[in-house]
Amino acid sequence: MRGLNICVLIAATVVLVGCAPGPGAIEAADRSPESTAAASAAPVSEPASRLGLSCDDVMPAGLVASVLNRATLTTDLMVRPQSATPLGYAVSQLGGVSCLASGDGATQSSVSLQVLPEASTQWAAYARNTAEVVSGPASTYGEASHVSCLGRGAESACWVNIFVGESWIEFIAQGIDVNPSLSNDAVSEHVAPLIAEIVSAVRNAPAPEKLWVAPASTGILPADCSVYATADEFRSEFGTAEEVLISDGNDGEGWGIDNAAWTIVGVDRCMWVPESTGQTWPLYITALPGGEWGYDRSSVFMTADGTVQAVSVIGAERATFGCHVYSGFCTLDTVIAGNWVQLSAEQALIGAAGDVQALLIGIVERAVPRFSA
Repeated sequence: MRGLNICVLIAATVVLVGCAPGPGAIEAADRSPESTAAASAAPVSEPASRLGLSCDDVMPAGLVASVLNRATLTTDLMVRPQSATPLGYAVSQLGGVSCLASGDGATQSSVSLQVLPEASTQWAAYARNTAEVVSGPASTYGEASHVSCLGRGAESACWVNIFVGESWIEFIAQGIDVNPSLSNDAVSEHVAPLIAEIVSAVRNAPAPEKLWVAPASTGILPADCSVYATADEFRSEFGTAEEVLISDGNDGEGWGIDNAAWTIVGVDRCMWVPESTGQTWPLYITALPGGEWGYDRSSVFMTADGTVQAVSVIGAERATFGCHVYSGFCTLDTVIAGNWVQLSAEQALIGAAGDVQALLIGIVERAVPRFSA
């Protein structure tokens, strides 16, 4: 599995990412080639917090409310539509904690928290790439930390990364409603009680339980992104004669808790980049090995409003499709041999939603027979 670095396109808070290949080939001879797309399909077992911590344990409602200066509702971080990606579930698949506390009636006011257990090696990579990390007695929290807060009145914010014990904590607070006169340091002091409580809960947690393992029937995804679509196939589908780079999205820059989780899990990322588009990726695919459980959890709330619907895809156990106004992309989510594979394409380059759906389904149905080649 190639190393993964952050390579994101932010469009209205949606993270769009592309593929690092995984070795081997899918072995799924015992699976039906026809997708039932059935909502009643029995979900696979799923990972739980290896530290025995719930969101309520690490995000006390009173402290969160005092930080944001408004009432909040705490949920699993993954209930956000923009987090419904294979990449977004990597921390949870490793038995980490992912939580979101949103301000009541203020969608831009929130505290998000992720905790990744047994992350020493990955934190070291973060520390090497982040000059602001402070370690030892000088650290504000834990064994090492990087704290950055901005005093902007009602739009104040903090971004905090902490290493405590063997766990990596990422804390992000946005829309902190404080007096405009507060400095950056004063905002840091304002959020300190909540961060201290989080650090204490993680430090005092029991030793991590064993790492969750995907069912033995889970297939292995292809090692080569071109298995999904060759450069010639991309040019044909998107009506271009340009040179096309098939990339795993490794830009060599940046490192964070998400990158760490993607690397450990072995997340797959692929993007097709026409020569003239620069940082625009008309087609990208991400996959969470063994991530069927994440697909099942995600599809429950993604289909709730009817904008995402179940579809039939030959070679996939089940699938959903939908187009997203906030990003301009349409997405086909599939379960293939127990893996969550997500394909996204820029709608404006293709046409109507039905055209995008047909294109993405065609890619899957053409690619799956190649997985074992």
